[in-house]
Amino acid sequence: MKNLRFVFITTMILSGCDTPVDKNNSYGYSIEQQTGCFCVLGGVWVKLLVKADTIADAINLSDNSHLAYEQQRQYRTINGLNRELLSIDTSKYDIMVTMDTVLHYPSFIYFNPKPIIHGDTVLVVADAQMSYSTRNYTKLK
Repeated sequence: MKNLRFVFITTMILSGCDTPVDKNNSYGYSIEQQTGCFCVLGGVWVKLLVKADTIADAINLSDNSHLAYEQQRQYRTINGLNRELLSIDTSKYDIMVTMDTVLHYPSFIYFNPKPIIHGDTVLVVADAQMSYSTRNYTKLK
């Protein structure tokens, strides 16, 4: 079942990967994204301006302030979201993914470490889950 889920997710990623961003990254786009984590700006919606698969600017939607480069690093481009999905070890993490039904990019990713079982002991890592919610893809002219 795990292998089937991985194949399905990989197929969805690869089939929709080039829809919002063309192969040459010859145009830019904007998306709105929120990270769910125990980190700075967790839960805050941010508008990302992306050029050549790189975040060129990030704007906090609650106060229209521009994020410093260090704050931008917790966000992902669409290709970055796809790379994040491919890098998650499903033997160590539970994941949930929702794909945008029109443009086929990951609109929601959630991953949480699985409990570690060592003999009779079960270790649960607290506050280590991470999520990305992405919406409002707009191609820039």
